[in-house]
Amino acid sequence: MVRDRLQIGMFSAMYSQLNGSAHAVRFLSEALAELGHDVHIFAPRIENEEDKPDHIYYHDLGGARVAKKTGFVLSVPLHKIFNCDYSDLDIAHIQTHASIGALGINWSKMLGLPMVGSHHSPMTFYAAQYVPLIGRILSKNDLIWRYERLIMEKYDLCHVPTKTKKELLMNYRFKEPIVALSNGIRDFYFKEMKENGIREKYGIDGKKVLLYASRLSPEKHPIQIIKTFSKIHKRVPDSHLLLVGSEGPSTEKVQKIVQKRKYRDYVSYAGRVPFNDLLRLYNAADVTCLWSWVEAEGLVLLEAMAQGTPNVGTNGSGIANVIRHGKTGYLANNLKEFEDYVVKLLDEDDLRAQMGKNAREVAEEYRIKKVAQNWVKLYNFTKNELFPLRYYRKERRKRVELTKNFIKDLPNVYF
Repeated sequence: MVRDRLQIGMFSAMYSQLNGSAHAVRFLSEALAELGHDVHIFAPRIENEEDKPDHIYYHDLGGARVAKKTGFVLSVPLHKIFNCDYSDLDIAHIQTHASIGALGINWSKMLGLPMVGSHHSPMTFYAAQYVPLIGRILSKNDLIWRYERLIMEKYDLCHVPTKTKKELLMNYRFKEPIVALSNGIRDFYFKEMKENGIREKYGIDGKKVLLYASRLSPEKHPIQIIKTFSKIHKRVPDSHLLLVGSEGPSTEKVQKIVQKRKYRDYVSYAGRVPFNDLLRLYNAADVTCLWSWVEAEGLVLLEAMAQGTPNVGTNGSGIANVIRHGKTGYLANNLKEFEDYVVKLLDEDDLRAQMGKNAREVAEEYRIKKVAQNWVKLYNFTKNELFPLRYYRKERRKRVELTKNFIKDLPNVYF
């Protein structure tokens, strides 16, 4: 039995979905369970329950899939709002802040639980995709940011995956204490892979490959990347752009454009691929990329780095803390810089090999077990130090100073 085993309530509107936020919750929950802590998942439409690891307990809150292309599930469990039978929980970790988050906050108040809140993706950037009519209206003003500020102020400690994500929140007047800690990646992303015909399978044999692994959504700008790649291909004639990932709002547009005569010989879309194929593609690719100005972190970049592949991405929120500019890849401020950096890496074999080696070494810092060990310390700190201060309505600055001093001894945690 683990000494001081924690009973952790994990509240999320996403758990079984295929996106970065869902992966972050799932990976952390499983890593905490492997350390011997009990993790209770409160989420809608939980799938693959038969594969549940030891020390994880599922509490399916129900819900309806309202956006087929995004897989988004809307869950409003009003019938459970005052039905709280989990008095043995030690702490609540709230990962999304709308309906399930509100439920978690209400239960935590009823039970007297300390609360940690993670801010992954700003709701305002996704509301129009997930709930189109209402989302478009709310996204045109500050209402969603105000809601998120209100919710985040209820937590004893707030978390973001990267330092640039914290800077974004501070620009929108969110309050301290906020700590930055990576979402981390599982050990199997570091698995030694053999090519095993992967290049022939996806039509990239003999090509220099730029891989774009991402859900096809407007904020990921896949169409811009395809158009920019036509310029890259003129400069590097044996280059090829391969897009992989789950469907999203931009899927139909991508499918149409890659069929055009102008692009079809050097751009292809493979859709969602088997996991082992994805690992082999990370390994086989010469460069990977992500073009999104607001990311929680950009886990696909870390996954590629674990396979020793350098990246090119936007010099924006989240990504700027993953790519080490000039060491593991390049950060671009615009699409012309993106073009030049990709061409540089495709052309210079020695540089690409060295950056790939650097990327593999940096990725070691992001192993999920290391992240989970930091979280256990943060949970205990929140429970024993921060929660009493908020409970007795002490000045916020005391929580801020305590947090700033505490994280000095935690590796890869930033204030």
